[in-house]
Amino acid sequence: MEAGDSRAISVWSVRLSATESVNREYRELLSSDEIERADRFVFEHLTRSYELSHGALRLLLARALDCPPREIEFDCGPRGKPFLRENSHLKFNMAHSGDLALYAFLFDIEIGADVEEIRDVPEIEKIAARFFCSEEAKELKQFGSGEEAVQAFFRCWTRKEAYIKAVGDGLFIPLDRFQVSLAADEPARFLHIDNDATAANEWTLHHLDPAPNYVGALAYPGAPRTVHFHELVTPQELLNGIANRLIP
Repeated sequence: MEAGDSRAISVWSVRLSATESVNREYRELLSSDEIERADRFVFEHLTRSYELSHGALRLLLARALDCPPREIEFDCGPRGKPFLRENSHLKFNMAHSGDLALYAFLFDIEIGADVEEIRDVPEIEKIAARFFCSEEAKELKQFGSGEEAVQAFFRCWTRKEAYIKAVGDGLFIPLDRFQVSLAADEPARFLHIDNDATAANEWTLHHLDPAPNYVGALAYPGAPRTVHFHELVTPQELLNGIANRLIP
């Protein structure tokens, strides 16, 4: 994705907060279908968040493809994962939580990205027992019920979400069918996929700290690639930087 490294992954994080005038500029970047979806939200802040997050995706893709943002067209896979209609080599994935959006771009292989705002989660152990595999639920218990447990929970959750988004099957893949690492002092990795350690070794996980009080993850098949993590930007900064070619 970056100049000189066709195998690199480019990761961006964007704050989903802007003035009304900037929000209008982002809305004008969207397709009619996207505007229709944005207007279906009951609450205005959700509409604005959608407009900013999808407008930012168009700006970043336009940067990569060197084309106007409005000309970008999307299709969706059988489970709803979007992809570029006219450029099958450039892959991307996006996620958002709270007031932050995360984007990942690379060539030739599918990728999944997830981000979560760290927040209190009632009954963490019950949620883990229901959705995580037994090994993860057992490990999570060792963290107790404080902040470390919350951090470990979201590390586990984002890594799992990134994987199912990379595969493109969404909720059709149960979260307990594979195990990921979740300790802060352990590298992000798969321990097994369908109880197969060999299958786990065929995938790569990355832990991300995109902003204070947020945790994220990337998942993709194959050997580890270089990750270029860009500085957190606001919608205004992204708009200005792309327009002025200040953002490489």
